[in-house]
Amino acid sequence: MRVAMLSRADLGKRNLRLDPGFYLGQAQAISTINAEGSRYVQLGDIIASIQDGARLPSSKTGIPMLRLSNVRPCELEMAALTLVDGAAAKWANVRAGDVLFTRAAQPFRAAAVQPGGPEQLAAASELTLIRPRPAVLPEYLAAVLCTPFFNQILRDLAYRGRASALPRLRLPDIQRLPIPLPSLSLQDSLREQYQQAVQLTAESRAEINTVVYAIHAEIDHRVPRMEPPRGAIEVRRSALPSRWDVTFNRGRAFRAVLSTSAAMRPLFEHAKPRASSLRGLNEDDDVFAIQADDVNGATFLVESGEPRPLSNLSPRMRLPLHAGDVLLCTTGAGDQVAYLDEEAGIEGLPILGSATFTALRFLETPRVFAVTLSHLLVRQQLHLLASGSVQRFVNKRDLDELLVPVLGEVWREDFEARLTRAMRNRREALVARTALIEAADDYLREAMP
Repeated sequence: MRVAMLSRADLGKRNLRLDPGFYLGQAQAISTINAEGSRYVQLGDIIASIQDGARLPSSKTGIPMLRLSNVRPCELEMAALTLVDGAAAKWANVRAGDVLFTRAAQPFRAAAVQPGGPEQLAAASELTLIRPRPAVLPEYLAAVLCTPFFNQILRDLAYRGRASALPRLRLPDIQRLPIPLPSLSLQDSLREQYQQAVQLTAESRAEINTVVYAIHAEIDHRVPRMEPPRGAIEVRRSALPSRWDVTFNRGRAFRAVLSTSAAMRPLFEHAKPRASSLRGLNEDDDVFAIQADDVNGATFLVESGEPRPLSNLSPRMRLPLHAGDVLLCTTGAGDQVAYLDEEAGIEGLPILGSATFTALRFLETPRVFAVTLSHLLVRQQLHLLASGSVQRFVNKRDLDELLVPVLGEVWREDFEARLTRAMRNRREALVARTALIEAADDYLREAMP
């Protein structure tokens, strides 16, 4: 049990915080810095500047922006950046040597900006831009902010505007975080590990992208280019048993055209959906929880997750998963598709996923079908199948109508072997990243007074 003592005056009159975790985290940060012989200092003392990102409207042409989904622990995803209008508001340019920290996420994470990025680059409002002083290497600072040691403190200090909101951190609380300042030689060793992980990531990403491009090109060769109807369509009343919305019936007309291609087959000829059931689990059992942020749409892998008691999970975390499943995002605006390989999860713990996804069990070549589900023809169908006025979703009944391109068995087996090799290399990059964070966490615990 953790205990922190405070007087009523400590509560203050502005920004009143009544959550006990905040004062426990605050007390731990203060005691860590003030302890005799402590090597810890406040983060604000070793950085040149810290500021939040900007809220900028999307634009067809403009400057690229990094969002929450682009920042992973000690890794930046620079491939799919949103373009925004830089003239709409003031914004700070992200440059090499900066550290991007997710102030609105869980778990909290950070990444150092490497050279070779765009000359103009903005950060979204959910991110905090930290510019360290010359005595602090950005790779060291990013690795430290990703450690389990820090995530415990950050979870205590975070607040929620409402029950369903993301946990957030205030800039003053971030600046008061306790950070040890080691010698440059130790920082250099962590920097080398960081750059090795970045190199392995770049190589594995390039390999995966090559195979994905080849699969999509093969599909384009077999299926003529088709577009959903944009003008008026004629629909008989007998064909409107349950869905009267225009987008759904436009999608049905689109699927009628797609069905003329022999390569387009119904999804459920090749896959079976997983049922949402918690049979055999008790509220006190530990499970491995996978949320939307744990899926990397660029690598088609579930790359993270965390063990948690079932009783602490939201009612939406009720989808049982198994190695070999393919996760398809069918809720919200996300387009993630991922393959759940044998390396994901913790041995002995059942895996639960968010209801954001539909879990599919393919009879063969699941990695190839995961990439196939990301093809434009499938994405267009899913957008037209979606319903809901507040949050868009696709239910399992409507998935019965989804058509997917199916390559020949020989092609699929060849692509499956190539994807298996590429995903294995991606796992090696993730292992290197984990080793980096563990090394930083070990140093933090050694530096504890």
